[in-house]
Amino acid sequence: MQDFVTNFVRIMPKQGHEDWMIKLFKMSQLVLESEYQMVKQGHRPAATTNLDQNNLQHMLERFNKDRLIFTPLRKSGYYQGFGHKHKEVGPGEPFYWYGCITRTLEDARRFKKADIGDGKDSDHITIGLMLGFPKCCAEYFEKTFHKNYDPIWIGKEGKINGHPECNTLLRYFGARIIHHFTCSPTCEATRKIGKIWLKVMKEIDKELTEELYELLAGPIIWSSYHGVVQVETPYFVGLTHTYPLIEKPRIIEWKGKK
Repeated sequence: MQDFVTNFVRIMPKQGHEDWMIKLFKMSQLVLESEYQMVKQGHRPAATTNLDQNNLQHMLERFNKDRLIFTPLRKSGYYQGFGHKHKEVGPGEPFYWYGCITRTLEDARRFKKADIGDGKDSDHITIGLMLGFPKCCAEYFEKTFHKNYDPIWIGKEGKINGHPECNTLLRYFGARIIHHFTCSPTCEATRKIGKIWLKVMKEIDKELTEELYELLAGPIIWSSYHGVVQVETPYFVGLTHTYPLIEKPRIIEWKGKK
């Protein structure tokens, strides 16, 4: 099914919580830095990243200093919001390099081989395991992504309790602990990996990590219909594009259990 909503992300802080625009940005940067550290510290074999003319020199120098390998996989055009596929680059259009970072050349070759095709021909299980996803969640992704490119607990709706480590309802806005689509809101394998992420995050910014955890543990209403998802928290409302459900809205009322 083709998209019929242009990529976009909007965040509207509630009155008295205008500082959440800055907090969400800081949380997204915390998540990106943690992803880098998870590879550097050996908690997982690989991570994906983007390099363009603005950060190329800085990041290559950092990779060299940390003895990490960057392997370019493909060029992509720029787009707004989150993307489920890379944008084709026309002649003369600006672009960035999408690639993976690994600690060994062997892992770099293995990731590149699995990534061939950027879609149905890719080995999603190998990619998922190399990115540190539990096998159950990698298999869930492989089973559901070709049917719904935003597969947040497909088939579940209404009141849901789960682990904050499994909560990806705010992933569009940069607020998350883990980097994969979880197979369930109570996936114990994800929770175990999430504990490692939290430890790494706290080493970077303990106070911000604790605030992120409380956000993901708190009440959230996620509603999807006609290609638009609305996510409401006590502090802000976020809007973005998603897979276009037609028949009826799907609503999740989340409350985390610590």
